[in-house]
Amino acid sequence: MHPRPASSSKGLVVFVALRDLILFIAGVWYFEFHVGYTFPDENNLLLYFVAIPIIWATLIQIWTTTTYKEQKNTAMSVFTHLVAVLILISTIFLISATLKTIQPSLDPLGNVLFHFVGWTVIVCLIYYDLVDICRLSL
Repeated sequence: MHPRPASSSKGLVVFVALRDLILFIAGVWYFEFHVGYTFPDENNLLLYFVAIPIIWATLIQIWTTTTYKEQKNTAMSVFTHLVAVLILISTIFLISATLKTIQPSLDPLGNVLFHFVGWTVIVCLIYYDLVDICRLSL
């Protein structure tokens, strides 16, 4: 595979940065503030300690093991971008729904701190995505 021109790689970095930033802002606004979805009220420990962690761990495993640089053709590059978008949206939903569900049980400081942690996770995913796309020019 031939290295991509620097201008092409820079354009991809800008594209991925804008894509992820728009998804983050729109997703948090939509899932947490507009829709306000919460998980069921039942004390369903399987949901919180089994289902959500397994689903999210699988998504993050895919996110961190598949790189843009590994893709050998346009179809797989486009599919990698699509998967990244779906994983980011899914993560924003899971974190927003969890935060919205536990919000009533927290005091104001706990609420702020949990939001800080949840949103930091999303920002770190965006950071990883940008680091990965920058590898294309190496």
